[in-house]
Amino acid sequence: MDKSLEQIETFWNDNLCGNHFVNAPYPSREFFEEYRTFRYKKTHHLNSYIDWASAKGRDVLEVGLGIGADGTRWAKHASTYTGVDLTDEAVHATNKHLQLLGLDKTGKAVKGNAEKLQFDDAQFDIVYSHGVLHHTDNIKNTFNEINRVLKKDGQFIVMLYAKQSFNYWLRIQVWFRVRFLIALILNLFNINQSDLWKNHVRNFKKKGWAYFSWNDWPHHCTDGPDCDVANIYTRKEVKKMLSEAGFKVQEMKQAHFPAGLSEKTEQKLASFMGFHLITWAKK
Repeated sequence: MDKSLEQIETFWNDNLCGNHFVNAPYPSREFFEEYRTFRYKKTHHLNSYIDWASAKGRDVLEVGLGIGADGTRWAKHASTYTGVDLTDEAVHATNKHLQLLGLDKTGKAVKGNAEKLQFDDAQFDIVYSHGVLHHTDNIKNTFNEINRVLKKDGQFIVMLYAKQSFNYWLRIQVWFRVRFLIALILNLFNINQSDLWKNHVRNFKKKGWAYFSWNDWPHHCTDGPDCDVANIYTRKEVKKMLSEAGFKVQEMKQAHFPAGLSEKTEQKLASFMGFHLITWAKK
């Protein structure tokens, strides 16, 4: 693997996605139950936007796994479900999750690199990836690989971070910048602050003002200060990349605007300023 992939693998091995949101001991049955409840409350749009039952009689590949919650949704309906992830931690968590729900006969997770998938040409009917592929600098390679392993007329469902969003323009590029400058001032006077901002200050001391640049800063404001790769895309960019990889975009929706409002209100706001850009494309 190249250096960037090693950095990504190390970060996500050390920060199993979603683990810190759950109080129950990992990897108990209670842990996975609590996590599923949390996930589908926080990202409540998934159960209405994603047609899990469409996997019936089909072979499904999920690229990037987290703790395997979405994988259990697909495996419940699919003829076969395969999950692939760059990290040992996510593979282990997903296999344990599938096992506890009795879905390990048709579902399994394996370690692999999305930029060079180990599967045969035209092996899957559906490929799904939620909140993962923006964590690679070579996303065009992953799109080409996903096209290769999809059957003709197969469907690709992908969620990437959206640049046309409240989170990108106001939260990350405005408020987080102001808050970071405050953190620098507090640090000058040795005033204690949260680990989050301590880590931002630490990284700034290592990298200098380049860390605070317009392009580099957002990478460290989505999944933590130590996340080095978290790309954020416009709709136009996503359409162009998918088209170049041999896909025809069918539909795009924005989602995820967690502001403590009702689900109905959040969904309306998210439809034009949500941070999650979900795209359905056909090979």
